[in-house]
Parts: sequence; C-alpha cells; structure tokens
Amino acid sequence: MASRQQAGFTLIELLIAIAVFVVMAAMAYGGLSSVISTRETVTAALERSKTLQMAVWRMRQDIEQIVDRPVRDSFGDSQPAITGSPDLGLQFTRNGWRNPLGDIRSSLQRVAYRIDEDDNLVRAYWRVLDQAQDSAPVESTLLEDVSDLEWRFLDGDREWRDRWPVDAAPGAIPTVDPTTGAAQQAQRYAPPLAIELRVTTPEWGDLRLVFMVPGAEK
Repeated sequence: MASRQQAGFTLIELLIAIAVFVVMAAMAYGGLSSVISTRETVTAALERSKTLQMAVWRMRQDIEQIVDRPVRDSFGDSQPAITGSPDLGLQFTRNGWRNPLGDIRSSLQRVAYRIDEDDNLVRAYWRVLDQAQDSAPVESTLLEDVSDLEWRFLDGDREWRDRWPVDAAPGAIPTVDPTTGAAQQAQRYAPPLAIELRVTTPEWGDLRLVFMVPGAEK
C-alpha cells in the first residue's frame, strides 16, 4: 500500500516564513516612517519660509508707503514722521491703511517695529495718529527667536546712519513755545533714501533687507 504524502509546512518552514515576514514588515514600516518624517520636515520648512516671506512683505508694504506726517505721542510730544534708533526700534507714518468697513478714520497709520522681551520681531500700529494717554497699540508677531536686529538709514550723502533723524537728539523736538505756551508746529525732517534691516535668527542666519523710502531725494 502506497504511503500517504504529507501536506502542509514543517515547524522550521513556519519559523522561516514568520522571520521573513517580520523583516519585510520592519522594512516597510521603516520606509513609511521615513516618508512621514521627511514630509513633516518639509512641511515645517515651508511654514517657516512662508512666515519669513510674509514678514518681509509686511515690512515692504509699510515702508514703501511712508508719508511725511509727524505725530504726537501719548505724552503730547511731537515725533517726526520717521524715527529710528538702536534702543527704540523703528516708527513711522504710512499711507494706504485699508478701510473695508468704511469706518470714520484716516487712511494714515502710525506703525512701529521692535523686539519684545521674548526676542520676537513685533509690528505694532495705533488706531489714531496723534495719541492720547490711553491709546494702546495693536501688536502682532512677525518673526520669533530673533537674536540680533539692527536698523540703518541711508542719508543724502549715501552714508548709513544708525538712527533717524540724524540731527535730532532724543527729546530735542520742541512742542511748546517757552514764551507764549502755544503749541508749535512739529519739526519736519527729510526722509532717508532707504532703510536697511539686518536680522539674525537660528533658522535663517544673517539676513539683510533694504527698502526704498518714497518721497526721498534720490
């Protein structure tokens, strides 16, 4: 009588098959994990790039619409249309403030750029040009983790200055006539030809941006 042929797998064959399956599954998981990790890295890099582009676009929109409109600060002191210093950052008056809701307000806007206590580059604006003591700025963060920031101003002699106006010491702009007590007209200064921003961040390193100022004598 012929012997019956055995069917199925032996224990050794099953162990080998399981081992091969485990290796292939591990390789597939590793490849999938690598793809996911790469996608997350690329997405994060694109978000950082978008943030930088939006910050540059915002600053360009502001600076390229600067107008010669001095203002009064919350203490009643006159301030030039453009002021800048290493300590206080940059502040200026710009045109083109959109008004889609038709509010009763000017199209001019007072804007400031500074570094806050958390090392963020912050943009601030005021809802009024000539401020009262309760006039609070509206702030938004443009760039985070800024390790260094420097503004410079190109004067008519094509020389870079670290503050503006060059010939106005801080607090030297008169606002009241000492004899009559009458308010004086705010002193006006020629705008710089250009404004330069040097900013350093861990993600982007050292960046140098130059913005042309409208109304300056080229």
